[in-house]
Parts: sequence; C-alpha cells; structure tokens
Amino acid sequence: MSKFIVLKADDIKDHLSWAEQVLLEALIDKVRVCRESEGKTSPNRYCVINRDEPYFSEITDIMKKHGHWEGAE
Repeated sequence: MSKFIVLKADDIKDHLSWAEQVLLEALIDKVRVCRESEGKTSPNRYCVINRDEPYFSEITDIMKKHGHWEGAE
C-alpha cells in the first residue's frame, strides 16, 4: 500500500453512492479517532502537487534538500 492516499472530493461525489460516501466518511473518522487516542495530530494537513505540473521538479528539489522526498522519480 502507498504511504499516502489522495482522493479528489469531486471524484468521491461523482463515483461513489451515497452509502459508499457514508462508509468512507466513517472509515476516515475511525482513523482520526485512533490517531487521537495515540496522541497523534489529527487531522494531518498535506499539500498535494500533481506530478505533471511544470514546477513539480522545483518542489521535489526543495523537498530533497530538506530530506522530505521519498517519491519515485
């Protein structure tokens, strides 16, 4: 499994039934509650950058410089 999972809200709305959306929300909430019980920050906040953006390599260069890049090239 990937380290992170990113889902576009419009894709969830467009491709999941109402019941599936409710289930997904419940699963996300369970993860949040478990993280909080472990003393971890919840919710985490991330920045998502599409790999096909022209500035992607500049962003990854900065992340590499600070030891925060684990992605495949």
